[in-house]
Amino acid sequence: MARAAVPDSAAVEDDNFRENYLFGDWMGARASLWEHGVKPKFLLISDAYGNPYGGQEQGFTSYSMFCADLKLDTETLVNFPGGEFHIGFAVNFGTQLSQDVVGNVFPIQSSDVAPPGPRLTDLSYTQSLLDNKVSLRAGRVSIDSLYGEEFAASAYFRSFTSVAFNAIPFAIFYNSPGAFGYPATTWGARAKVAPVEQFYAMAGIYNGDPEVGLANRYGLDFTFNGPPFGISEIGWRRNQAAGDTGLPGNLKLGGFVLGGSVPEYDSNDSSDGRFGVYAVADQALVRFAEPSSNRHLGVFGSLVVAPNEAVSPMPYYFSSGLVAYGPMECRPKDFVAFGLAYGAYSSQLRSEQSAQQSAGAPVLPQLYELTVELSYGIQVLPGLIIQPGAQMLVNPGGNPGTPSALALGVNAVVSF
Repeated sequence: MARAAVPDSAAVEDDNFRENYLFGDWMGARASLWEHGVKPKFLLISDAYGNPYGGQEQGFTSYSMFCADLKLDTETLVNFPGGEFHIGFAVNFGTQLSQDVVGNVFPIQSSDVAPPGPRLTDLSYTQSLLDNKVSLRAGRVSIDSLYGEEFAASAYFRSFTSVAFNAIPFAIFYNSPGAFGYPATTWGARAKVAPVEQFYAMAGIYNGDPEVGLANRYGLDFTFNGPPFGISEIGWRRNQAAGDTGLPGNLKLGGFVLGGSVPEYDSNDSSDGRFGVYAVADQALVRFAEPSSNRHLGVFGSLVVAPNEAVSPMPYYFSSGLVAYGPMECRPKDFVAFGLAYGAYSSQLRSEQSAQQSAGAPVLPQLYELTVELSYGIQVLPGLIIQPGAQMLVNPGGNPGTPSALALGVNAVVSF
């Protein structure tokens, strides 16, 4: 997903436009628009990846996502402080290497977050209150965000190509099909309270009807059939207040629940809803230069547990890794990312698959899937990042009968 978002408080400055966008300030037009509260952003994410061996078969594909977003600042436009309208559009195109070639579950390409086709994304309003200590958001939204952060996020996740890491822990979506992640959106509302700079709490409730996100609905299915999906999170921000000089870190703890009756694996019974808990943590370990440069080495980790194995396909998931930002003084905007993500499949799902296999169905019991990524992000130009990388995919699709695969390719992110 995207890695270059301009801070709103400084976005009207020409230097920041030139530093973060390939086309700068559009010969002054962008700066003029932002000064009047009209904030357009355009992003292209493209992944050219292939697997020379392993997987269900070998091949090479290219998959991309183009995003167009417009934010309207109500304070500048109509003198109403703290408000922001957001409307967005996205289109995915190309061939998905994971689904069409390799057969693994953790998508290899960072743009592989939705099937091919165009869709309306955000259509929402956000209101900040009490000197930004309270934030309310409602409309067509998702639990993650293309720019900035919502639930279960870490800035370190954005440094990876594999969707196993980027942009929030994959298992939240996999275990709760009513949890919508960008570019899919649904009706919902979110409230966030940050009484002090070091602490916040937030919660959201959404229409958890998975059919709303189908590709042939184009993001225009405005029905509200449920069931409800709810998520909440508390977070601690270490050494991030004004004047702090220590190494920054984050700890986030949350839980989620999807309502509705769900058939159980290997049983004729049903469970009422699916639920889980998660933890996300990151910590800067050492700085390579002054804090304002953001050149540092950091570590991250995430854990998702959806304990009801009767209805949760991947009840245990974790990821961890290291990211070095600006590892070389001569390349201060480059970064190196190394990470591992693991997902274990439900034992009851495996029992059902074993029974189907015994009955002659072409099904193999799913055990676990593991992804290891090593990649290097290069800022070729302001607003243009090229990231060659390699991913080792163990047990693609959790299937021990599918040979482990090596995926090699290049991810490109262009901010216009």
